[in-house]
Amino acid sequence: MKNLKILLIAAAILFITQNFSFAQSIEDSYEKGKKAFYSDDFETANKLLSEILNMNDNDYEVCYYKGLIYFMYFDFDKAILSLTKSIELNDGFDKAYFNRGVIYERKENIPSAINDYTKAIKINSNYADAYYNRATLYQTSGNNDKAIRDYSHVIKMNPKDDIAYYNRGLLFEKTGQKEKAIRDFETAIKLDGIWKNELNKKIEEIKKSVK
Repeated sequence: MKNLKILLIAAAILFITQNFSFAQSIEDSYEKGKKAFYSDDFETANKLLSEILNMNDNDYEVCYYKGLIYFMYFDFDKAILSLTKSIELNDGFDKAYFNRGVIYERKENIPSAINDYTKAIKINSNYADAYYNRATLYQTSGNNDKAIRDYSHVIKMNPKDDIAYYNRGLLFEKTGQKEKAIRDFETAIKLDGIWKNELNKKIEEIKKSVK
């Protein structure tokens, strides 16, 4: 009986190790293929990425990386199908929801993009990129309060995100919260001097308008 327990434990460890190695191999091939793709070495990229595309798609991570590869090749429909399959195999996979949201956004399907970012956030409440992307969609669609709330989450997680301060400042200005707008603009300038000329002018305009 003792020997049986030892064998079962050993088998479990071997299974976990093999699965980890498999996932790591997929990720390594994807990263190398992506690097080759963006270095204009399309032959190498195609070879590395095709290895993943030719794998059996009954593993959620394989489906996930297939989706990313299709996205790199601008085949958005196949990318969505692969990421959807990944989600069906593992509905707690926040990255699959996030990246499918990115693709929906590229296809200008804003409601679906917001829905996927929201699902990613529900799974991972610290998913700053999902909060940021959802904030930009709320901002462009005029949903100012929700956009401010999402940018505030981003800033809480990353206090040095100057763009989040900039965008939240614009929203504060738009909604008449001028003192808060000034504070956000001043913080954005402190974090990155690139904003200095543009935002100093805006700050002066706001100060004049409240006199």
